[in-house]
Amino acid sequence: MNLKCVIIDDEQHAIDVVTDHIAEMPGLTLLKTFTSPIQALTEISTSDEIDLLFMDIDMPGINGLELAKSIRDRTKYLIFTTAHPDYALQAFDVQSDQYLLKPISFAKFALGIDRILKKESNLANNKPKEVDQTAALYIKGDHKYAFSNIAIEDILYIKALQNYIQIITKVETHTTYLTLKEIEKALESQPFIRVNKSNIVAKTAIKKVDGNIIRLVNNEMIQIGEGYKEAFFQYVQSFLLKSNRS
Repeated sequence: MNLKCVIIDDEQHAIDVVTDHIAEMPGLTLLKTFTSPIQALTEISTSDEIDLLFMDIDMPGINGLELAKSIRDRTKYLIFTTAHPDYALQAFDVQSDQYLLKPISFAKFALGIDRILKKESNLANNKPKEVDQTAALYIKGDHKYAFSNIAIEDILYIKALQNYIQIITKVETHTTYLTLKEIEKALESQPFIRVNKSNIVAKTAIKKVDGNIIRLVNNEMIQIGEGYKEAFFQYVQSFLLKSNRS
């Protein structure tokens, strides 16, 4: 985690204090500082992608509360650093995340920022994972620049045909110049299982298992090969519902 910080304060010594604190705090990087709120107003943009904006309130020309109304959308978190406790309610109105009273000790600073870092960490952990790029397969068509896009969730099973394979989906069958081993490797992170020397089956396509016979949702039947029985039935057992009753 590396959060970008900007400081706006008309007093350089106040900027120096926050700058030192940022340097001591893991996960923070100082991007810019401004002693002029007007300059900050004109130079800060959304393209800066600011994470933390530290801003004084009592400044000449335009105070921090007024400035916040114009640039609040240019930062993820807004933290007021002020010697005046009287502005806390107004700070809330402009959606400030923290209100640190000067003098700002490192302990006070660290406690406040740690809450934000933990929030960021939780957001990152709960962020929806990107769609797996292998959720679809492209296979070659009948000429150099022809390709077919097959949604992996539509595949029922795959069958070896000498130097080719057939990919049987819910709606159609595709034939392409690949080996079963090659397609098996391409699908190794997907919910498929090899059931004999010639067939790979989508786990979601299995409707019923009767002895050595798998019945698929399209009612086709595939036999489980001797060398694949152990792995297949281990898979079934791992999802088998069992009663705890004696």
